[in-house]
Amino acid sequence: MVGTRVFCALVIAALLAGCATAAQRQYQAMTSNNRSAVQDLQACTVAVYNAPEYAPLRRHVPYKVTDLTLEQLSDNSLATDDEIKLILATHPQMQSCRKLALDRISQSTPTLIPIMLAAITKGEDSLIDLIQKKQSWGAHVRRVRDATIEGTAELQAEAQRITTGLQQSHEAELAQRQAAAQAAAAALAQYAQTQQIIANMNRPVFTNCFQISNMLDCTTR
Repeated sequence: MVGTRVFCALVIAALLAGCATAAQRQYQAMTSNNRSAVQDLQACTVAVYNAPEYAPLRRHVPYKVTDLTLEQLSDNSLATDDEIKLILATHPQMQSCRKLALDRISQSTPTLIPIMLAAITKGEDSLIDLIQKKQSWGAHVRRVRDATIEGTAELQAEAQRITTGLQQSHEAELAQRQAAAQAAAAALAQYAQTQQIIANMNRPVFTNCFQISNMLDCTTR
């Protein structure tokens, strides 16, 4: 019966521990994919931003729009014709970087895409106004900064919502494992008890009887 108890313990341990829950696997895949996508996006856009031909635009726009200087924020100059040509020449490269990231993120976290596209579109609308000389460089970067901050807050809220949902799924699966382990423990205990009864029934019985006067004394062992 020792072997049965050990087997029971192993079964219950397997049920309780098991492998990662479905929610854990989804979360790990999601975070790994998105982290890689963002890293590749940054590498791609940095390469475009640091390219020699982009140099004339760098004085107007920092790589991180949240790092705007007071001079850039208050820049009332309009884009020159040469700057506009440069914007139009480098824009497809930036778009290509974004598309690759969006395609990858959509595979694991599709609900983030509408938020990202909304922020990007606001930036593109501002860029159109800059190209058409309807607004200054300062107004453009302020609009892009505000869209970025707003979009980041919405992305964080959606990420939190996703994480909360996965956490609830994770806890539900763990509860199911606990219930299964308890059911298995009860079933295995009943099985062991039944086997013990059968073993006792199969045990040989030896009887010694002694004649004492007119009485018969029998001892079972």
